[in-house]
Amino acid sequence: MGYRVLVLLLPLLLMACSSDESVVAPSPVPQFKAQLDIEKLWTARISDGVGEAYLSLKPALTERWAFAAAIDGEVYKLDRKTGAREWRVDLDRKITGGVSAAYGMVALGSANGEIIVLNEEDGSILWEKALGGQIMSTPAFGSERLVVQTIDGRLHGLDRQDGKTVWLFDTSIPILTLRGESSPVVMGGATLAGFANGKLVALDTDSGFVAWERLIGEPKGRSELERLIDLDGRFWVSGKIVYAVTYQGGLAAIDVPSGRVLWSKPLSSYSGVSEFLSQVYVVDEDSVLYAKDSVSGTDIWQLDDLKGRGLGAPTAYDRYVLVGDFEGFLYWLSYRDGSFLARAKVGVKRYQFANQKAQSLRRVTDPADGLRAEPVVYDDIVYVQGNSGELAAYKVVEE
Repeated sequence: MGYRVLVLLLPLLLMACSSDESVVAPSPVPQFKAQLDIEKLWTARISDGVGEAYLSLKPALTERWAFAAAIDGEVYKLDRKTGAREWRVDLDRKITGGVSAAYGMVALGSANGEIIVLNEEDGSILWEKALGGQIMSTPAFGSERLVVQTIDGRLHGLDRQDGKTVWLFDTSIPILTLRGESSPVVMGGATLAGFANGKLVALDTDSGFVAWERLIGEPKGRSELERLIDLDGRFWVSGKIVYAVTYQGGLAAIDVPSGRVLWSKPLSSYSGVSEFLSQVYVVDEDSVLYAKDSVSGTDIWQLDDLKGRGLGAPTAYDRYVLVGDFEGFLYWLSYRDGSFLARAKVGVKRYQFANQKAQSLRRVTDPADGLRAEPVVYDDIVYVQGNSGELAAYKVVEE
């Protein structure tokens, strides 16, 4: 295959490697009086979603359209405001990376390492290219480039018009990694990308020239598992600062132009971060949600009520923090103190007991259910795609 074989572990498998006593039991669904009225604007079926695959496919949004894909290769173009379907195409291949939309193009990545670019108008294939390594991240559009990250530790800078390789960045990654990949971010002339070795890298988008590399946290321990430090979750760019977190590593704020670390705090997460109104929100490996001051990294509040519920990356907007769990519940929390404001259910609830002895303590959700991809917000409308394939749009009803 052109690169060494990797041993990939799911976050849940990592927990299973330890004793039963150390597995965090899911907290019960929190009970609270809703403080917000949430309206479901529309819902659409995106085939069967990601099924049992550990993937985070979320919609790509433009001013008018929403683009979404399922693992079976079906791609949809929907009216962003009504959910009405404009077109559907079947690429007849396993989609594991994407979706991204810009410049009249829609880009997706496959399990076989192919990047496929579609015409936004009718879904026809404009071009495709084999990159060698599986694509589990979302491609990033620049004015002249399409930047694609593959699971073998490579970042490909392609000509946006025809897919020709303009530059290639290659970094060594450990034998043992988490199952997943952070997605590159293009901001003006710079591209930021995180890798399984715990490094965040800044490159020139046009040329691929490396401006700086930073290790987010330090690996500790003697075994491969103990020293696993993976930048697997979503990192967040706000102005000239990027916030990133690693598994078994740390949470850091970095000045993008210089690469200088502004602050760093010990923390372990495979979900990711977001920043809004001078607060950074991050979910740790036990699904404890923290709000931290974006300037200093000091704690503002933490929420333990969703501990063990397999939270995805948080998304903050307006006065709210959004987070989804393993049973398909999407929560609206107050950005001030993390209190519960509202809840919606996405997808179908199906679960089985882990075993007879622990059925009162631990439940294992069918991996085809729940929310793994973080919600996306556009014009104060929340779009969330469930593992089972439901894509829903919600809005807070203002009084």
